[in-house]
Amino acid sequence: MNKQLKKQIIPLCILVSVLIFIGIVFSTVKPLIEEFNNAKNDKANAEQQARELEEQDKILKEKNTKEEMKLRSIKQIYETNQASANENLGMFGNMFEDIIKRVKYNGLLIRSIEYDLKPAFDPLYQKFPESYNACELKFFLVGTYSQLQTFLVELNNNFPYLITVSKLDISSFSGNTDYILIGLSLTLYSKKAK
Repeated sequence: MNKQLKKQIIPLCILVSVLIFIGIVFSTVKPLIEEFNNAKNDKANAEQQARELEEQDKILKEKNTKEEMKLRSIKQIYETNQASANENLGMFGNMFEDIIKRVKYNGLLIRSIEYDLKPAFDPLYQKFPESYNACELKFFLVGTYSQLQTFLVELNNNFPYLITVSKLDISSFSGNTDYILIGLSLTLYSKKAK
């Protein structure tokens, strides 16, 4: 019986040893597996957060681009630095000359120019006469439709200061159907010197 017991104890000891070894390995490996799974989940979460942040960044960049375009389209009002420039075209700096250069550059011919330093019907000037100067320029021009269009687009896109087009009259030019007579009223603005 002793021999038989020994024969049974040896496999039992081996089995217990194997079970203890498996238990030790499992107790050692299980935290590593959990740590690996946690790291894998953390990586997936970090990648998702990175994608979300990239999307938010893209949206903010698009928004900033739109805001910049909007700010570029908002014209500034010229600030006169001449306190003595009172009741003359000096209140508007070089705007008057710049507009004339743009008229000529776009191929329009100037027949005459009139100006009014206190336009009675301008809403900005009427509302804030103590803060702003206004000058209505009345151009009488000769040119083609495309020259006029190019000039107006140029003023809208490239002229840095606030101006308004208050009137535009177009009539045919006698004798030549390619050209038109243009009556154009622009109003220039400047902030008064403080």
